[in-house]
Amino acid sequence: MNSFLDTTIIIKYLEYDYIKEQLREKCFEYIKSSKTSLLISFVVKDELSRVVLQRKEIYECVLRKIKDPYYEFDYKKTIYLKKHDVLFAQELYLRLKSQDVEKLRYEFDSEISFLNVSLDLFLKNKVDEIEIRKLELDNFIQSILQDYIADFADCRVLTSAIQMQQTRDIFFFVTADRHFAPNEYEFLKDESKLKNYKFPELKNILYENG
Repeated sequence: MNSFLDTTIIIKYLEYDYIKEQLREKCFEYIKSSKTSLLISFVVKDELSRVVLQRKEIYECVLRKIKDPYYEFDYKKTIYLKKHDVLFAQELYLRLKSQDVEKLRYEFDSEISFLNVSLDLFLKNKVDEIEIRKLELDNFIQSILQDYIADFADCRVLTSAIQMQQTRDIFFFVTADRHFAPNEYEFLKDESKLKNYKFPELKNILYENG
């Protein structure tokens, strides 16, 4: 079957080049070994760009905190960060605060540049089809999904995947995101208000053994 890729699996696929960790390896191997078409929506494409900008903003906050210990992390004063991102920034700061600021800045800038270049190459060379922009999202599907999926970005991604599924043979919805747990996904498929919609088959690498 073809595969619709969620944001998470693509980011982890890109990160595997410099973070040799098991989950990232599994994401990398899935995409690398795929023999069928890889699909995404423009919603996913936009979200990928936002994730990179979010990462950049986290790094900028950490550098600022290292230079000025009195600086306070506050997601309300940022552009892309949410409350849980600030917690991550705080943990990163505690781990890196004794390191040289300029060296860290170079490493952070190098990572962001790598992600941007790699993402452009991925979209050009790996993705076979892109459809469904944010303005084209089905408001009815999205409103139902919001009752089950707390993360708004994840809700929009799945909405776009369901829309693409309506005109195709069943494909995999491939992710590595805890918000798409298998049991909860099956429960969502049984939602009576969505009974007339075809759902992709979930493949959540996060929950797979081996």
